[in-house]
Amino acid sequence: MSLFAALLTALNGFQVTWDAAPAHGLESGSVSLRVVLDENDLVFVHDGGNETASWEAAVSLDGSMADRSSGTVSREDLPIEEVLTVPSVPAGDHVLVVLAGDLETRRRFVWEEDVRVPLIDSACWSSGSLQIAGGNDQRAIGTTGLFWSVYPPVSEDPPDSVGAAWVLRDAGGVVRREGWMEVELGDGRFRCGSEIPLDGLDAGDYELLAALVADGEIVAASRDEVALFQDWDVWGLDADLCASLVRPIAGNSELRSLDEADGPASRSAVMAEFWQGRDPTPGTVRNEFLEEYLSRLDYVEEHFSVHNSLGITTDQGRVWALLGEPDMVEDMPLELSTLPVQVWVYFSPPLEVVFIDHDGYGSYELSTAWEEVAGAGQRN
Repeated sequence: MSLFAALLTALNGFQVTWDAAPAHGLESGSVSLRVVLDENDLVFVHDGGNETASWEAAVSLDGSMADRSSGTVSREDLPIEEVLTVPSVPAGDHVLVVLAGDLETRRRFVWEEDVRVPLIDSACWSSGSLQIAGGNDQRAIGTTGLFWSVYPPVSEDPPDSVGAAWVLRDAGGVVRREGWMEVELGDGRFRCGSEIPLDGLDAGDYELLAALVADGEIVAASRDEVALFQDWDVWGLDADLCASLVRPIAGNSELRSLDEADGPASRSAVMAEFWQGRDPTPGTVRNEFLEEYLSRLDYVEEHFSVHNSLGITTDQGRVWALLGEPDMVEDMPLELSTLPVQVWVYFSPPLEVVFIDHDGYGSYELSTAWEEVAGAGQRN
C-alpha cells in the first residue's frame, strides 16, 4: 500500500480529498474530489425487508454548483466512495465547498477548502499548493497528512534522483518539525506525501515549507500556514487538570466519578461517557458539543489566563466556557468610589452576569450567584 493510500485509509467517517489537474497555457484545469461516507454518517431505514439509507453529495466552485450525485445504499455496500468532478477550472485560487449527507434526516456535512489550480509551463518546474489533511487549523495531537504535487518540464528527461522534504517552523522561525516526503511519479507529476507529528507542539501559528530536489538542485518549493490549538486534557490523563477543564459543565456526580476512577484508562472511560451523553448527533463521527467546548477553552485561555493560572480557573473563564460569547458586554469603569464593573448580557436564555474588579487591576470576580449562571447553562 502506498503512503497516500495508507493516509486516506486511516481516516474514518465523512471525508473529502481533492486533486487538481493543472491548466496548460489557455487550457483550463480541473478538480476531482473523492467523497467518503460511512454508516456513522447515515440513517438506515427498513424498506420491504431491506435496510437502506439515501445519500447525496454536491460540490460548488466559487459559489456555483459544479457536480452532484445521490443514491441509495445498503450496509454491506459501505463505505460510499463517490468521485465528483469540477471541469474547466481556470488557473488560480478557488473556493471549493462540498455538501454531503443523509436524505432521510436531512443531516448535512460541509467541507470547505481553498484550492489552487496551478498553471503549468511546459519548459519549467511548477507545483500545486500544499494539502494538509483536516485543514489548516489543527489540534496539537497525533499526526496530520501532507500532500503535494510537483510538475516537471515536459521537454526534459526525468531526473536521475529526486527527493522532497518539509519543515514546520514556529512564529519565531525556529524549526519544530522536519522530515522527508515519499515521492511517486505518475500522470506527468511527482506526488509527494508525508505525515507530520503534532504531539508536544505549543499552540500558535506555524509556517509549513516544502521543497523538491532533483539531481541535487531545488527545483520547486511551496509554503502554507498552520494554526495549532492546544490539546486540552478532556479525557482524564491528568485527573485534576481534566476536572478543572470540565467543571463549568459537569455535575457533582460526574466529577465524583472522575475522581473515583482508578487510573487513566478508567478515567478515559468516564470521560468518554461524559462527552457521548452531550453529543447532539449520537451515532455520527463528530461530536459538535465537544468541538464547541474545545473552541471555548481556546478562547478562555487566550483572554482570561492570569500569570501561571489557566483561564478556565477564573470566574470569567468559567462563565464563558459554560455559556459562550455574550450577546452584549457593558463596561463600567472606575469612577471615584465605584468599583469597575462588567456586565455580560445573554439574550437566550435571558441573563445578566455581573463581574466586579475589587482591586482595580482587571481581575473580575463573579458577583451574580453561580447557581443562577449554572441554571441558565442547563436551559441553554
